[in-house]
This record gives sequence, structure tokens and C-alpha cells, in this order.
Amino acid sequence: MNRIACDGHYDVLLTGHNLDDEAAVLFGNTLYWKTGYLTRQWPVLQANRPGVIRKAKPLCRFYEKEMAAYAFLRGIEYIYEECPFSSGAKSIYYKGFLNKLEANQPGTKLQFYLSFLQAKAVGLFAENADPDLEAIHACSSCGSPTTAPGECAFCRLVKTDR
Repeated sequence: MNRIACDGHYDVLLTGHNLDDEAAVLFGNTLYWKTGYLTRQWPVLQANRPGVIRKAKPLCRFYEKEMAAYAFLRGIEYIYEECPFSSGAKSIYYKGFLNKLEANQPGTKLQFYLSFLQAKAVGLFAENADPDLEAIHACSSCGSPTTAPGECAFCRLVKTDR
């Protein structure tokens, strides 16, 4: 997506990440104290590295169920299943766990996410918390910027899908 946005000379890439997605990623990053990822988790990610386009998540405060209900009521077709590329992802497990919490304590996901954003806004997460995230490499297959040496996540995914 980043490469297509760059090739098209777009200023920003909007993604469909919703509250369930953001809370699950936040939970995993907090559980393992991945401070570098915590510093980067935000509704708008600046293009602060060469070849990386600015990204925004305008739907990050909407529950997945709210988005599904809206699509249904408006007659918008959508995919009900989880992304086929997310098979085995820890975030799917975290979503299930958070759904159980939400069922017992409605509003938990939103409170968790909004509290994190508030903590970040007041400076509780240092911007330089993980020097490993600063290193940008060119993907050995497609040339797109990636934080992993070798191939980017997309090229690795496509390779395993064959």
C-alpha cells in the first residue's frame, strides 16, 4: 500500500483499522512491552522516514460491530471473515480475549485505547524508546522501505502464499 501511495504521489494513506484492531495491537504491544511499537501507535503516523507515506486511521474509534452494522444498513458489501492473511496472527487471539472483556464490561476496549492515547499525548512514551525501529532497509525483492532486513512483510507473505 505504501508503494502504491508513493507511486501515485498521494500525501496520505487512509486505512480501515477499527477500534477492535487498534485495541488488539495495543494489547499485544503492551503485554510484551514493545515500546518502539507503542511510540508509533497513533491515529496519524507521520512520514518521518524516506520512502514512507503518511498514514491515518480515521475509523480507529469505531467498533468492528458498528462498522458492520453501518455497512449492512447502507447496503455496502463487506467481508465477514477475518483477513485470510491473518491466519495464526496473535492479534486474532487478542481480539477474542478483548471481546470477552467487552462482553462483561462494555466500553473496555474504547477506554483502554483512549487512555493509551491520552497517556501518549502527555508524554508517557518517549519517541526514541526503541532504536531498532529507526533502521530502515530496502526490501531485497521489491525495494520498498521496511524495518526488517531482507524482504518486507508483504513479499514474505506473497512468497509463503505460493
